[in-house]
Amino acid sequence: MAAESLPPTPQHFAIWYSYFSGDLPDLTRALDKLAEDGQILTVERMAELHGRFFSFDHEKQAVREASARIQGALGHLLDLLRASGADSDRYGKALQNFGERVEVRELEQLSALVDAIAAETQLMAEHNRKLHSQLQSSSSQMDELRRNLDVVRQEAITDSLTGLFNRRLFDASLGEAVARAAQAGRPLSLLMTDIDHFKRFNDAHGHTIGDHVLALVARTVKESIRATDTAVRYGGEEFAVILPDSRMADAVRIGEQIRKSVASKKLVNRSKNVTLGTITLSVGIAQLARDESPADLIKRADTALYDAKQSGRNRVVAK
Repeated sequence: MAAESLPPTPQHFAIWYSYFSGDLPDLTRALDKLAEDGQILTVERMAELHGRFFSFDHEKQAVREASARIQGALGHLLDLLRASGADSDRYGKALQNFGERVEVRELEQLSALVDAIAAETQLMAEHNRKLHSQLQSSSSQMDELRRNLDVVRQEAITDSLTGLFNRRLFDASLGEAVARAAQAGRPLSLLMTDIDHFKRFNDAHGHTIGDHVLALVARTVKESIRATDTAVRYGGEEFAVILPDSRMADAVRIGEQIRKSVASKKLVNRSKNVTLGTITLSVGIAQLARDESPADLIKRADTALYDAKQSGRNRVVAK
């Protein structure tokens, strides 16, 4: 496998250790595919691999920060409530004391008593307004924190380039879909697709154009499936679609629709007004068998995809 001079960092060691030990089959597969495509392992590509298979530092940091903010907010709320309870109790005792003094008949003393009651009531009213404002502020902070956590959670399961779900979400979703299908006795199919000769296209037109093509394919896939289906960027130029309640014939129909839609699009570099031609997809499909594991379903769909590529590309093969 071709590689530039890579520094001996812990991240690089972790990648190579896992590759040779075989404890991360997906990483091994990704590295083998890079080698098959003749791609050089740069520092940037190693960082991307480490981010995909090892590092969730951003998410962990966000969770740690959120936990600290939640603890601080809860502490603040408890302090407010304790303060409110103490002041309310003091107000009640003050009123009781005022009631005991109401028998005073001298005008000046009654006037002073009324003034005192009014002052105490005003103080309590101001405190309640302050408490209400503080509670509203704390509620707003919690709403903001919740939104931030939702963003982090979405980022953790979304591929930033295509907007599709990522491999992490795929693994969890496929496991759940297989369990539901097995329990309910419903069909489930898996579609795997790969852009034909994508490395050649990238080399000819550059990675920026290549990224636009990946985004285009992702949009086409998403437009061709149902709301109940799950489309993901499986890795590199590979995409996968989980198709619940879909038998093989249904999945083949969807696969053909995706393939034809992509092949029909004319690629144009608008900045240079140059036509780039067309791209095609190879598609592999497998339907869940009785007692089949998610890993075996992936393997069969991947084998079908391999057969589609070996038999001429730009076609759908079902296993």
